[in-house]
Amino acid sequence: MNDNNNQNEIAIQRFVEYIQITTVQPKPDYDGALIFLKNYAQELGLQYRVIQIDQDRPAAVLTWLSSSTDKSILLNSHIDVVPVFEEYWIVPPFSGEIRDGKIYGRGTQDMKCVGIQYLEAIRRLKTAKYEPKRTIHCLFVPDEELGGATGMKILRTLDEFKDLNVGFVLDEGLASETDVFQVFYGDRCGLGIEITVKGNTGHVSRLIENTAAEKAQFIINEMLKYRTDEKERFEKSQTTDKPLQLGNITTVNLTKMNGGVQSNVVPNQYTLGFNCRIEPNNYNLFKEFLNDLIQRVPKENNDEIIINYVRDSGPLMLTDIEKPSWWLNSFKRACEEMKCKLNWTIFPAATDSRFLRNIGYPAIGFSPMINTPILLHDHNEYLHKDVFLHGIEIYVKLIENLTSETI
Repeated sequence: MNDNNNQNEIAIQRFVEYIQITTVQPKPDYDGALIFLKNYAQELGLQYRVIQIDQDRPAAVLTWLSSSTDKSILLNSHIDVVPVFEEYWIVPPFSGEIRDGKIYGRGTQDMKCVGIQYLEAIRRLKTAKYEPKRTIHCLFVPDEELGGATGMKILRTLDEFKDLNVGFVLDEGLASETDVFQVFYGDRCGLGIEITVKGNTGHVSRLIENTAAEKAQFIINEMLKYRTDEKERFEKSQTTDKPLQLGNITTVNLTKMNGGVQSNVVPNQYTLGFNCRIEPNNYNLFKEFLNDLIQRVPKENNDEIIINYVRDSGPLMLTDIEKPSWWLNSFKRACEEMKCKLNWTIFPAATDSRFLRNIGYPAIGFSPMINTPILLHDHNEYLHKDVFLHGIEIYVKLIENLTSETI
């Protein structure tokens, strides 16, 4: 009991120390994080190396080597966290302060908790003299919160990454407000769209034909109708025996609208910004809808409508959870042993897993946080210490099952 209490105290201490490193975008302290992780690796007897993606963006790899040359498992997490509005927090957001058992701080859910849980699970397995039959890599990557284009998207192409010989990836998931763990086998596709509409201008006292505002109204109406239709489909499904989840639908949101010079001039141009998260099997159909919409906008010339894809994930692959495999069997067996109730679904936003799935790596998103409000990117983000510590126990079982045998 005393050993267990000591391990719990160390785990919480390391978690708080990690929270206190201000790896917040847009100027994350990656150097501070690397010092912390290098010391952690030495403490646990793990190999440590840095893969330099570019001059400003390092990734750290902490490795528990096995004698096997079989495929390894990759435990992935990102170092960076999103900005905070400090005036809305009840504690300093990088303090790791504990109140009523709740550990507060930016990154407590997204996703410094998971990185520490990986390493503390390894500590417990090493203490128990466990010897893995697969090599285990704990990967800490930069810039996930900026979309991963300067992080994992490049990292996966480097020889140093390919040399890790990865056979299965665990990555981040989401908290669950119920007692059911969310397990993600895919991400929704993402589109960031800017549509610029042009038209005639003049004095506001006139009824000018072919204005930019009329075109903007047409596009907004059509895009929000799509949003309403998906919302109704989602809500109606909740009364059936197969309710849809957010990852099963496409969400469309108008996020920016710019135009006009002053109040007595009819604007000659508007720019509309939309963020669309698309169910994985609907990407091509949604692009067809957008192309058709642009064609249908009332206009005199085609150059009056310009669509720019600011961000485009392209079609995204899913991890196959129907076909039996060593990693899937091991994951399910571990969860059964821990009596975890699981809900397999699509991640509603985006994670680094999408980059790995799209080049053939099986990847699962899983953050063991149940009975917990979803507070990622929110004010007063926290994780209860009991949930955090239970997550370590779950990872002990997961790592053990995933590395106890080879095929």
